[in-house]
Amino acid sequence: MLAYGVASDDITRDDMLAAVLIASAIMVPVQFMFSSYSDRHGRKGVFMAGAILTGLWAFAIFPLVDTGNFWLIVLAITGGLIFVSMMYGPQAAFFTELFSTEVRYSGATLGYQFGAILGGAFAPTIAALLWKDFGIFWVSVYIALASLLTLLSVMALTETYQTDLNDNG
Repeated sequence: MLAYGVASDDITRDDMLAAVLIASAIMVPVQFMFSSYSDRHGRKGVFMAGAILTGLWAFAIFPLVDTGNFWLIVLAITGGLIFVSMMYGPQAAFFTELFSTEVRYSGATLGYQFGAILGGAFAPTIAALLWKDFGIFWVSVYIALASLLTLLSVMALTETYQTDLNDNG
C-alpha cells in the first residue's frame, strides 16, 4: 500500500506513513474486540465476515487512495485493517482449538508458520507483479481470490469456541 500510495504525485511518503499509523492505532483495540466477541459467539462467523469484507474492500481501497485525499486514504487503510482484524483477532484461539491437547500448539504453530511462508511471503511480490504488468485492479482481484479461499477454508472447519480445552480427543 505504501508503494502504491507514494507512486502518485498527490501523496507524500509521510502522509502514507501517517495514514498507516492512524489505521494501525485503530486496528489494535478493534482486534481485541473481535477476539473477545469470538470467545462469546464463535470464531467461524467473525472470521468468515472478515474474509468477505476484505474481499469486497479490495475493490474500494485503491480508488480511495487514488483520490489523494488524506482522510480517504486513512479510511481506505483503516477499513482494510479492521476487516483483517476480524480474522486475525480470533485466529490464534481458532487455530489452537483445532488440535487435541497433545499437539495443540505444535499443530497450530506449524500450520500458521507454513501458511505464512507459502501464502504470505509471496503475496507482496505477486501483488507488485500484477500491479506492474496488468494494473492495480488485478491486485484487487488477487486479494478477493485470497479472501474467497479463506472463506471456503474456514467454512470447511469445525466451530471451536466451545471446545473443552481439557479434552484430549
